[in-house]
Amino acid sequence: MLNGKKIRELRVGLGYTSKDIENLTRRGNYTTSISKSYLEEIERGDKRNPSFQKIEVLARILCCKLDDLILKIN
Repeated sequence: MLNGKKIRELRVGLGYTSKDIENLTRRGNYTTSISKSYLEEIERGDKRNPSFQKIEVLARILCCKLDDLILKIN
C-alpha cells in the first residue's frame, strides 16, 4: 500500500503542487500521466492500487526510491 502522507511530504518538500505534478507528467517523457485529482486521491489514501507505472513515475519526480513510497507496517 502506498504511503500517501509520505508522498505529500516529499512533494511539498520539493515545492511542487499537485497541479505541478500533473503538468510534469503530461509534458515530460514519462510512461503515464497523473492528474491532480488522482494524485490527491493517492495522498488521501482513497486510491489503494495505482498502477506500477504511476508509482514509478512518482518516485522519479519525487527523487526517491520506490520503497520510500510504500507504507511500512511493523
